Amino acid sequence: MSKTIRRSLVAATAAALLAVSACGGSDSSGDEAATTPETSATTPAAPETTDAPDAQQAELPVDQTIQDDVLGDTVKITGMVRDFQAPSRTNIPDGGGEWVLLELDTAAGDKFSGGIQGGFTLYQTDDELAGSTTGIIDDDMTAAGFTPWETASAGERTTGWVAFQVNTRADAYQLQYKRLAASVIGGGDPIPEKIWTIELPAS
Repeated sequence: MSKTIRRSLVAATAAALLAVSACGGSDSSGDEAATTPETSATTPAAPETTDAPDAQQAELPVDQTIQDDVLGDTVKITGMVRDFQAPSRTNIPDGGGEWVLLELDTAAGDKFSGGIQGGFTLYQTDDELAGSTTGIIDDDMTAAGFTPWETASAGERTTGWVAFQVNTRADAYQLQYKRLAASVIGGGDPIPEKIWTIELPAS
C-alpha cells in the first residue's frame, strides 16, 4: 500500500509541473520540491525464552509386589508421585532433577528378627543410579498429605511414602530392593544377598 501512495504523489507532482509549463510560466528560479523522508514502522520482536515449562506434579498408580520367601517379607508398591513439589527443597527441580515418591505397603515376616529396614534405590532404565531414599523432605510430604513410610519390625505391617532425590530427571525409573546377605544366629544356612527390580510407570 505504501508503494502505491508514493507513486501517486510523484505522478501528481509531475502533472502539476507540466500544467504550469503549458500555461507559459517562465519562473526559472525553480524552487526545489520538498521531499519527506520515508519512515517505516517496525514492531519489536517478542523476546525469545529458552526456559522449559515447570514440570507438574503427577500421581501415578502402581501395582507391583516383591515377595521374599526366605525371610517371609512382602513389599507392595501401590503408588508413585513424579515431580513432587517440596517447598523446602526447590533447588532440586531448579537444577534439572525431581523428587519422586513411592507408596509402600510392607509386611515383615516373623521367621527372623530383622524386619524390613529399607534397601530401596531408584535407578534409571540404563542401570545408572538415580537416587536413594531420603528423609529430608518428610515435613513437606506430611504437609501435602503423604505420610512418610516407617520401617517394619518382625511380624509388623507398615504403609507410607518414601522419597527419592533425583538430581537428573529421567522419563522412567526402576525400583531396586536389596536384601542384604546375613548369617543366622544359632546356626543354619547363611542368607544370600538378593536384588529385586521393579519397572515403574513413565512420566
